[in-house]
Amino acid sequence: KNYNIAVKKRGEDITFLRRIVRGPADDSYGIEVAKLAGLPGSVTRRAHEVLRALEATAPKNKVEQMDFDALQEYHSPAGPREMMEKLEAVDKVKLTSTIMNVVRPRSLSEIVGQDRAVKALFSRIASPYPQHLILYGPPGVCKTTAARLVLDEAKKLSYTAFGENAPFVECDGTTLRWDERDITNPLIGSVHDPIYQGASRQLADDGIPEPKPGLVTEAHGGVLFIDEIGELDPMMLNKLLKVLEDKRVYFESAYYDEDNPAVPDYIRKLFKDGAPADFILIGATTRQPEEINPAIRSRCAEVFFDPLQPKDVVEIVNHAADKLQVHLEKGVADLISSYTMEGRKAVSLLADAYGLSVYESGEAKDVTITLDLMKRTAQASRL
Repeated sequence: KNYNIAVKKRGEDITFLRRIVRGPADDSYGIEVAKLAGLPGSVTRRAHEVLRALEATAPKNKVEQMDFDALQEYHSPAGPREMMEKLEAVDKVKLTSTIMNVVRPRSLSEIVGQDRAVKALFSRIASPYPQHLILYGPPGVCKTTAARLVLDEAKKLSYTAFGENAPFVECDGTTLRWDERDITNPLIGSVHDPIYQGASRQLADDGIPEPKPGLVTEAHGGVLFIDEIGELDPMMLNKLLKVLEDKRVYFESAYYDEDNPAVPDYIRKLFKDGAPADFILIGATTRQPEEINPAIRSRCAEVFFDPLQPKDVVEIVNHAADKLQVHLEKGVADLISSYTMEGRKAVSLLADAYGLSVYESGEAKDVTITLDLMKRTAQASRL
């Protein structure tokens, strides 16, 4: 549907009638609007001169200005089909997996140095009455991986609250920002009005606002994992606490009219009943407990992951080497453990040495990482 403001013309004089009528405008009135806005007469007169010159040189038939070849290509059945074929062809091109994906623990037994933390995490999640959790610990100790694997195991048990399709939705507290105008809220959800915020075309044409559920609804029935939860915006945290209590998200909009017969049933239901958001929150942080907001701490059980010991780093490096099918010269794993106490950093150093070995040998098979190679890798990283 198209509407315009009715006008009355007397030669070059234009009067806006302050009335909205259906249909497209019969002309462009930008210069007249500029006059109403108070632009100097010299500017608007010059604009009229430029407009007349352009109209005098424009093609008589405006249709001539259209690129019919492009239009036909877009609307012909072959256009979308060819685009889909190109998209599918591009989608088949994949790089090899990153080393982190290859060496990531695939079971709880592969998580090194965190037996007590894993047991505490499992007992609080794999239960008929799972609890919200905050995981404390230094970086690179498998907090995220442990939470994901615990949920996978919990879904296999008949007595837990999680179904076989329970989602694990992961996000980072440092990237979730609170919009004071409430235009967008990726965590909680928001409403896109039909005029400014991009409701879908069909809804916008009928003046219907469009609710956009957030991550809390995506995690319904499963786990919402927020890494670095200590960095979450305080206002966003307060809204999250409200969702934890209600287990639903409610939407409001000045544009919503419940008596509008054009409103789809699902939007009517979202405005009336809200969107479901019944999930278990697991937050992870490198901060100390006293640095975390007391309101969220009071609603969560706490699990502490220990710093890794040198023997743990050695075990992590050896496991990673086995998965990569790489031979380590004696002392390499101990050398890596002297450089870092983070499991992720240790694997990253191993990956750097692996890449250097492949580069120097020109072979990706039977790779051996020597002490000298590892030292040169560490020096390149300024360790």
